Amino acid sequence: MDQFMSEHSENGREPSQTIEVAIVEPPEDVAERLQLKSGESAVVRRRVRFIDGEPYNINDSYFPLSLVQDTEIMQPGDIARGASQVLADQGYEQVRAFDEFYVRMPTPEEARRLELGPGTPVARHICTGTTAEDMPVRVVLDILPGDRHVIVYERAKPHDHDPDDPEG
Repeated sequence: MDQFMSEHSENGREPSQTIEVAIVEPPEDVAERLQLKSGESAVVRRRVRFIDGEPYNINDSYFPLSLVQDTEIMQPGDIARGASQVLADQGYEQVRAFDEFYVRMPTPEEARRLELGPGTPVARHICTGTTAEDMPVRVVLDILPGDRHVIVYERAKPHDHDPDDPEG
């Protein structure tokens, strides 16, 4: 089970998800982030996650087809070792991620998939994962309904400074 399933199960909730996998020409913004050439295909793992039977979020992960063909990423089930480990085993370890958040009203498809009532805004979270060489290997699109999510970040100052040095 992935982290989402484990965390919510520990809290006494009933998490579940649906997973569909397809080979697609990705949306333009995803193709740009993955640095795909025009017409180059991607694999998308489309998931709707549920808590206690209610749609909680959309989590669609896009991978360059050339990196994941013939791997578990192509199968529409949970990946026990995780997609990150599959990428690493293929020689494409994801070591960095770039996160973007946009708040807006949902598209008709998002509203349908999430069973949203009228007037419910969503946050669109785009996470682009790269290797140490800055090669993009994954783009995750999360759609987070505004009535079901709180976004929390913790930031810490690096501990590589000398406390005895007045310059920091």
